[in-house]
Amino acid sequence: MKPLRYYQTFRFKVVASITLVHLILMLTLVIVVVQGQERTMDRVLHKNAESLARMVAIASRNAVLTENLGTLQEIVRYALHKSGVRRVRITNAQRVVLERRGPARVRARWLTVHHTIRVGRYPVGLVTLSLSRSSVLRQMAAARDTGLFLTLVALILGGGAGWLLSRHLTGDLEGLMRDVGQLGGNDGEEERRVQVRRHNEVGVLSEAFNAMLARLARARRQADIERRKQAESERLACLTETAAAIVHEIRNPLASIVSGVELLVDDKGISETDRHEFVAIVRDESRRLNAVLQNFLKWTRPAETLREPGDLNAVVAQVVEMYDLTLNREHRHVFRMELAADLGPVSFDADQIRQVVWNLLLNSADAMKSPGTMTIATAAEEDWVYIRVTDTGSGVQGSAERLFTPFYTTKAEGTGLGLALVRRIANAHGGWVTITNLSPGAMVVFAITREEGRDRHTVGG
Repeated sequence: MKPLRYYQTFRFKVVASITLVHLILMLTLVIVVVQGQERTMDRVLHKNAESLARMVAIASRNAVLTENLGTLQEIVRYALHKSGVRRVRITNAQRVVLERRGPARVRARWLTVHHTIRVGRYPVGLVTLSLSRSSVLRQMAAARDTGLFLTLVALILGGGAGWLLSRHLTGDLEGLMRDVGQLGGNDGEEERRVQVRRHNEVGVLSEAFNAMLARLARARRQADIERRKQAESERLACLTETAAAIVHEIRNPLASIVSGVELLVDDKGISETDRHEFVAIVRDESRRLNAVLQNFLKWTRPAETLREPGDLNAVVAQVVEMYDLTLNREHRHVFRMELAADLGPVSFDADQIRQVVWNLLLNSADAMKSPGTMTIATAAEEDWVYIRVTDTGSGVQGSAERLFTPFYTTKAEGTGLGLALVRRIANAHGGWVTITNLSPGAMVVFAITREEGRDRHTVGG
């Protein structure tokens, strides 16, 4: 199993979640507190500014009526000495500036208040005061810095608390993960368990996991028992089938040999002609018995496959010619050769390929009760090389796959090993073999890989 990266772990997610929650809460708190404090200080500043403007308006009422500029200058200088006052302006009822001190333009961060100078109910002038908010901004900056510092402290404390909490929560999970990871190396142990560390959710999960392991162990033991029973049953069935096939193949020629020998031994009025006939029967049945034993030995003692580059067409043509000169005299089948002009480089075991072609010719010949036509063809396609044998016989009755089963035969005198050996040789050459029904007849396709090499393979089933 691929190990988890740290950011994928439950511990990281717990710490990150707690830290993020602390960050959001602390930043929200700082913003709310600072903004509230700023609004409060602005209200206090505005109230003080209005009080000062009202005091200046009262003090300058008579000076405005008499347009006593000297008195107005004294009042303005007095107001400018107050903390935070940056600009003072006094105008009459016609908006004519009687006295002004400070910058000509009001800055954006200044607080400006106006107070009307009245005599009774009649306005006679206007006092305008502008105060700097720098003290408020300094205090806000200090409050903000304090809030950010406290936020940092809260993050550190929250992250530490989250790490401790996640360690407490994930410690048991990590232990369970280690135990589960170590189970892979304990295949030989009969009972495998994980440690139950605490009585909590992880402990319940560990107990459930142990129960599952116990059920799996019991199921595995039962499966092993059933598999051994099945293997033993198949082995006995194979031995029974093999023994029955051998007995069936040996019994008839052996009975003929025993009968012929008994007649020759008794020698009671046997003519010379009958004597020669009995000797021929013993000889033929002995050869047949020897052939059966040879085929059985070929099956039980697989030969090695040595692949070497060669001319596959020449090997196929040689086997067809040999078959035509020896066994085809009785059947008189017609052979058609369709060998590919250029098969390209092919590596194969020549002796095993000869055996394949010989067996395929025998099967096709037996499938044609009367003289027919056999077509032997070779072909190549990319990394595959094919040998095809087509006949005009009766075709395959039933499942074609059954014909490749060892000791299965539809012939009266067959051993059932010919096509099984063909498949073995195909497997040893990295290939395959199939039988397809035609109308009429059947076609056998034997395929091997083109690959050249010096590897030795054992012909296996």
